[in-house]
Amino acid sequence: MSINHLPYTIDPKKNRFHFYETLWKVKALDLLKKEVGDLSGLSLFDYGCGRGETLELSSEMGLQSEGWDVDPECVKISKELGDAKVMELVDGRAVLPEERWDVVTCFHVLEHVEAPKLVLQDLARAAKKYVLVAVPNLQKVPNFRKPKSVFYGVNEGHLQSWDHATFLNLAENHCGLKLVGWAHDATVLPVFSEIISRVFGTKSVIKLETGLFRKMFPFWGHSIIGLFEKK
Repeated sequence: MSINHLPYTIDPKKNRFHFYETLWKVKALDLLKKEVGDLSGLSLFDYGCGRGETLELSSEMGLQSEGWDVDPECVKISKELGDAKVMELVDGRAVLPEERWDVVTCFHVLEHVEAPKLVLQDLARAAKKYVLVAVPNLQKVPNFRKPKSVFYGVNEGHLQSWDHATFLNLAENHCGLKLVGWAHDATVLPVFSEIISRVFGTKSVIKLETGLFRKMFPFWGHSIIGLFEKK
């Protein structure tokens, strides 16, 4: 079976879910800045850097950033935006140096790995201070037009899923991390979002899903975004 891969090109102006692929990175880094303050000169490592948006965004905030990815094509694209290299895996995990970077980020990657606890432990060991993570949120507003037994927010490439409580348990009780704070990206309200998108267009539905809908149901958003510090 062919598994859908991270798209190499996205169009945030036409596809709101493409817009959200960058939004969760923006919200995560904004949370980091809010909690830490001046980020100038801090080092950042992005585990699974994909197309490199995190490298670009974090560098603009004054961080010294680098990223690794298993896909050579992603690394090629990322090099246009920052320092990137191909990540070699041993038994499904990268060999990371201990306490190498001030901040380690991992955005929508853990759900694809076979041993998320071990990988998150690796990220915690590689960080000097903080680990900033985003994963898909299992807890979403249900789509009442579709069977409740089917969860539509996880694609066929995902091996794991969490809600905020279970991810907090993973991070704090099994990976040596302590929660600093949550961030929230966008909350989709099925049926309502569909109607608004069709009638008023992409910009209008993005405004609602990142504004009013997110404020109404912040923990039912697209992503779980958490900033953690080492215990």
